[in-house]
Amino acid sequence: MALEANKTVIRRFVAEVWNAGNLEIVDQLVHPDYEVPSVGRGPEAVKRNVRTFRAGFPDLTSTIDDLIAEGDRVAARLTLRGTHLGAFRGIAPTGKRVTMQEMAIWQIVDGKLRAGWFEADRLGLRVQLGALSIAWGTKPEDDR
Repeated sequence: MALEANKTVIRRFVAEVWNAGNLEIVDQLVHPDYEVPSVGRGPEAVKRNVRTFRAGFPDLTSTIDDLIAEGDRVAARLTLRGTHLGAFRGIAPTGKRVTMQEMAIWQIVDGKLRAGWFEADRLGLRVQLGALSIAWGTKPEDDR
């Protein structure tokens, strides 16, 4: 039963925090030691991170494509979609609709997110926003 309870924590975190922007429940779902890289620790760091993303992409939605639980870990494959209507990490608003894939693994202890590890297609996001160009040659030798 703990596996289903852990998956429920992640479903709530994605639906209520990331998709709905309800930051009031972050304290219920996030352990004080949870670290957000380059942002800080605990629920307040999560709130800052969510605010940053939702400021850049106010219509941000995350879809859970796969959700797998074992022990105290929950793994997810997610698809994030949003329209770039606000400044985001130094990139001025473009009005472009973007899609980003992400893989996440969370550790859940006592019903709260204790740790998280993420791999997201940040390069693809920057290309979609026009903040980075990947030019490919017309011949295979040009791609070296």
